[in-house]
Amino acid sequence: MAMKATKALRRLCELKQWTLTNLEAQKLLFFAQMIALGRSNGEKPLVDGHFQAWDLGPVLPPAYHEAKMFGNRPIKRFIFSGSGPIPKWDPVLEETLKEFGNMTGSQLVAESHWARGAWVKHYRPGARGIDIPNADILAEYRARAGG
Repeated sequence: MAMKATKALRRLCELKQWTLTNLEAQKLLFFAQMIALGRSNGEKPLVDGHFQAWDLGPVLPPAYHEAKMFGNRPIKRFIFSGSGPIPKWDPVLEETLKEFGNMTGSQLVAESHWARGAWVKHYRPGARGIDIPNADILAEYRARAGG
């Protein structure tokens, strides 16, 4: 079962010791979703909901709105107080950080704008609300893996 977007955001921030901006977190969540879909052949997404194609790359709206108050500053722990127990975590978040966790925000944006990627297929300048289907995120995983 996929986890709630805000729970995944919380865990990602914990793993990065509360140094992530919302922009960085959005891109890392996208790559984590891609890895989870790729490893399960599209059967087990990491997070529920759909990413959308926004100007700066893929965004998971519930997670974005949870942390938007921080702007370009690191997300703070206090927004998650009272958010309930932490579920058992899929190791894909840790694996995503090993692969992409040392990139800057601008590097993550550039990586998410990959010419053969899911975001490019759905992006329309200035538009919001355009979902990126998990099938296209899976296709990006396969294309990046050379398959």
